[in-house]
Amino acid sequence: MFVAIDWSGRRGADQRRALWLGTAREGALVRLEGGRTRAELVDLLIAAADRDPDLVVGLDFAFSLPAWYLRGHRRAPRQLWSALADEALTPAMQHAGLAAWMNRPEPPFWTTAAGHAALGDREPFRRTELDVRAPGVQPKSVFQLVGAGQVGRGSLYGMQALHRLAAAGFSVWPFDPPARPLVVEIFPRLLTRAVVKSSQAARARYLADVALPPALHAHAEASEDAFDAAISALAMERGFGPLAEEPAYALEGKIWTPDSGH
Repeated sequence: MFVAIDWSGRRGADQRRALWLGTAREGALVRLEGGRTRAELVDLLIAAADRDPDLVVGLDFAFSLPAWYLRGHRRAPRQLWSALADEALTPAMQHAGLAAWMNRPEPPFWTTAAGHAALGDREPFRRTELDVRAPGVQPKSVFQLVGAGQVGRGSLYGMQALHRLAAAGFSVWPFDPPARPLVVEIFPRLLTRAVVKSSQAARARYLADVALPPALHAHAEASEDAFDAAISALAMERGFGPLAEEPAYALEGKIWTPDSGH
């Protein structure tokens, strides 16, 4: 079974509107639903893995930070996840809490032009984000915590989720050998390709060629978040093959694509 989650860094009730889960099995989408918080989705995944140890999960956020940051702070990825789970990546975060800290973060994280400038010539992107850049595919830096399309907030919350999933027995690729139950990082734009996802009419045109049960089709057409979860789950189920170990990406992580492991 393959599960794709369109993740979000939103807080409060907005989480339930923005977070969507799609499940695909035997070439078909069998589930597409929202309404849960991040913590509730992690609970669901852990319970699903208990029932189906062959589970593969795709999560839409950055699984780590640029290598220079980790080396400078002497943290391995799991130590990063643990520090974020404790909301203690820095003393200031430990004092304020993660949610408040993200509104006034320390460099290299930023919410203002001045904060962005403080990055200087340090690389804001992970190697995997540079690998996938192409016309129409422009990942944002995890250090960016403000603005349209930013992934920083969701990624910091997401690394808290990775801490829980790893403790529950999930392998997290490429930090672990690719055993199941398995978690991989996805970037839905790589899986949906050329479609204006913010346009309901464009989503409808794209979905006209995708065989979905009527109720799931309606959800995917009505919401960009549901659309991403649906198409990502199908792309994973149809394109997932054996994964190679990737030692060159063992600090920063690697985005899964249908070509991974080929």
